[in-house]
Amino acid sequence: MGNYYSVQQFSDADEHAQSLVETDQSYFQIESGPFQSTLRQFDLDGLHLFAECSNRRVVQCGQISAGSIGLAWTTLAGAAPTSRGREIDELSIMVARSGEDWVLHVPPGTEIVGVTMSADEFDRLAESLGLTTLQYGLRHSQFTPGSNRSTYALSALRSRIDVLKSNAASLADAGPRAMARKQLLDDLFCTLSESSSSSRFDVTRLTYSDIVKRSQEIALGNAEYPTSVLDLCSELRICRRTLQKSFLQVTGQSPSSYLRAVRLCGVRRLLRSTLANQMTIANAAARWGFFHLGNFASDYRRLFGELPSRTPRFAS
Repeated sequence: MGNYYSVQQFSDADEHAQSLVETDQSYFQIESGPFQSTLRQFDLDGLHLFAECSNRRVVQCGQISAGSIGLAWTTLAGAAPTSRGREIDELSIMVARSGEDWVLHVPPGTEIVGVTMSADEFDRLAESLGLTTLQYGLRHSQFTPGSNRSTYALSALRSRIDVLKSNAASLADAGPRAMARKQLLDDLFCTLSESSSSSRFDVTRLTYSDIVKRSQEIALGNAEYPTSVLDLCSELRICRRTLQKSFLQVTGQSPSSYLRAVRLCGVRRLLRSTLANQMTIANAAARWGFFHLGNFASDYRRLFGELPSRTPRFAS
């Protein structure tokens, strides 16, 4: 990352995901219309900070890089994101360690701000501060401020990010960069120490979320042969009504609409990563189970706001 700070604009959800460092992610656009997003990234000498926002609903699937820990919070424009059956409100901090996968459903206009850092450094700091809950209890956790002091601490952390955005040019110098790193860590640990870990799960929502996650995995594992609602019901041993309700509760879409969007994202990713003379649009569509090219082109245009023939192809 040049000069310790970058701002990137994207017209493709998965290209955005691949540009986010310290994670291994895929983004699936599931809301119709041309995609636009902004990704800001800061390299603070081993501590990576990012802020991202897009104009379409996306599903984020991925993992933190090996040996790292990730923490993220949101600024909402409307509905709250959801993960593992829980809403992520503006007063919560999400945490994940390497080796743990996540599926996050993010409404349009939601800004996600996050920090990734060495898990060893994080645990060392937590231990030195006597915060053993942070050291040993963080596994798919969501921390929620439980007092006025913790809410104030989170507000200070948000303000720190705004200051960094406004003074990004100064990070080219080692002194200001080191100070920014120390201040950000101080605000982050202050917020965590003043907050309480939320271990209460909405069992129903968690079940719905797991059904959607497993359905997506099944669909991606059989790309050339589209998975039907009946296939999912049979594989997951659930009734059609439960499957339908799960998708509506978690994604706001029917199972068929959601999984069609996931497959269309697969075609788009394939088109953008191959030369036009190496793979035709028809072949790319067929690899993701689309055999009626007229319907495919209409669905593709409805989701991405452009015909597949207008999607930029990979240039060698």
